[in-house]
Amino acid sequence: MMRNYKMLLVFSVAAGLLYGCNKDEVKDVPTNAPTEQNTNQQAGENVTDQVPFNFIEFSLDVDYSATESYEVEYENKKNGIEAKLEDDRNNEKIQGDEAYTKLEPLFKQLTFDSTTSNDEVIDQVIKVFNITDDYQSIEVEVEFADGTEKEFKRLK
Repeated sequence: MMRNYKMLLVFSVAAGLLYGCNKDEVKDVPTNAPTEQNTNQQAGENVTDQVPFNFIEFSLDVDYSATESYEVEYENKKNGIEAKLEDDRNNEKIQGDEAYTKLEPLFKQLTFDSTTSNDEVIDQVIKVFNITDDYQSIEVEVEFADGTEKEFKRLK
């Protein structure tokens, strides 16, 4: 019995260490940025999702040319927040805490929801992320806090 307990403990620690090796994971989450909460409700409890933005996943891909792009990836799931930003034009590739710190003030400016039109979403993203007018295509994929998933595109 004691041997089984020790093996379980060893496997638990190893799994935790392996899980913690994700470079995109945000480790220094501000206290005012709660992660998605479990929505299973017990009788009499009022449990709601607490997310810092109106979405739990956000993906932005702006293509300027075959070799230049601007990409943002953000996920806020039960197991933590992941963030990544790659900007070929400014030779910037950041992830984790550094990416989240840069993206958080931009995300706070996004006010669209699942009912906002394609053009309004793209216009807002262009403005907030300061996308220059020489792009070839913009694609935004979002999973909203209510579970709705949407894709918004604009080609030139």
